[in-house]
Amino acid sequence: MSFRSYRPRLLAARVAAALAAVFASGTAGAATITVTTTDDGSVPGECTLRDAIAAANANTATAGCVAGDVGHDDIVFAPGVTGTIALTGGELEIVEEASITGPGAASLTVDAQQSSRIFSMTGDASLTTTLTGLTIANGRTTADNDSGGAIRCLTALTLIDSVVTGSSTAGATAPGGGVFTATTTLLTRSTVSGNWTEGYGSLGGGVMVVFGLATLTDSTISDNWTEGDTAGGGGLVEFWGWFDATLINSTISGNATYGDASQAGGFAAGGNAFVINSTVSGNSTHGYNSGDGFTDAGAFSVTGNVTLINSTIVDNIPAQGGPSINLATPDTTLLTATNSILANSGRGAAPLCSRAIDVGSSTRNLATDDSCGTDTLIGAAPSAFEDLALAELADNGGATKTHAVLAGSVAIDAGDADACAAAPISNLDQRGGVRPVDGDGDGTAICDVGSFEAADAGLIFADGFDF
Repeated sequence: MSFRSYRPRLLAARVAAALAAVFASGTAGAATITVTTTDDGSVPGECTLRDAIAAANANTATAGCVAGDVGHDDIVFAPGVTGTIALTGGELEIVEEASITGPGAASLTVDAQQSSRIFSMTGDASLTTTLTGLTIANGRTTADNDSGGAIRCLTALTLIDSVVTGSSTAGATAPGGGVFTATTTLLTRSTVSGNWTEGYGSLGGGVMVVFGLATLTDSTISDNWTEGDTAGGGGLVEFWGWFDATLINSTISGNATYGDASQAGGFAAGGNAFVINSTVSGNSTHGYNSGDGFTDAGAFSVTGNVTLINSTIVDNIPAQGGPSINLATPDTTLLTATNSILANSGRGAAPLCSRAIDVGSSTRNLATDDSCGTDTLIGAAPSAFEDLALAELADNGGATKTHAVLAGSVAIDAGDADACAAAPISNLDQRGGVRPVDGDGDGTAICDVGSFEAADAGLIFADGFDF
């Protein structure tokens, strides 16, 4: 697998230095620093975001901002501070542990205007930076080895109720068009969309995680891409071999790779991948395949095991006939799937799976070809795409887009009840809707296959309300 053997020279010194520091930085304190203006730089009598970060870094009052404390600081915004903070002084560097809490992604944007990165967290790996309620937009780096177009984070990163968009890296081996992180990365109710990398070997059009777990909950990675040769992972790359990528109630859609010898249109994981109550849709790879198989994996390529639970994997098209789902080490890893849909509509001739679903730990799946095996499929045979009756990806309620299951679908009331009831599904679908519902109107409620639970056939409204 190309991601397994890839060693980004540009990152070695930075990441090693960050991970070597595993001790706390002193007695923890806390200060709340309130931003009072959307201006950048320093403004007499006001506390700008740039000065608030400086006050947190130096633990000293700066311009109109109170001093931060040693340890964690909270940066918040005064009521009425909304709109756009247009950066004119370059990136915002955070060196201590901090949280920045905005009024909401729809209310406040931090915009680098394509002139710089937006946030650079250079503290050690024992720290956590939390960004909440912000849109982080239009960051860009152009130098080789300069990673993270919007965010470069050497601490752990938690992104909550936020959006990262319109950001890119142009240099060679400069991964993470939107976000580059060195260690544990958590996205909750957040979106990374419309970001890209341009240079040779620049992985992760949306997000690049080098060390640590990557966990998405109620989040979206969509419409990101890579352009350079050998620059795979259009949406997300979880790089290092012993860390896992986990999707819970999340959607990865419309991501792509365009360079030659690039794979994994949706995402790549060096460890295991857990796709739970989630949707992976419409991702693709393009470019010339030199014979190494690197243009495969329209959906995802994983070095470890893959686990699918009540998920919908549909229309992920790789270049030149490779599989949509690639297990890079098939002799030692397993693809397990329960209550999941694996489907192509026929727009591409690619097989769905690079190896069959494991029979001993899987059940009640639907697939449109036999590359995933037939023993775990409902009816022990592939289904026609038309019989799945999947609507286009859309906002059907909840935090993320889904493929609605329409009346007459073979997925309705066809799932395994025990798997639906068990955590982490816990009888809910990707949108948070209750499972099971009597979707076929036969008087018995059984959970559906896939991430979407269809409405009761006898009710008018999908939320169960009736007259």
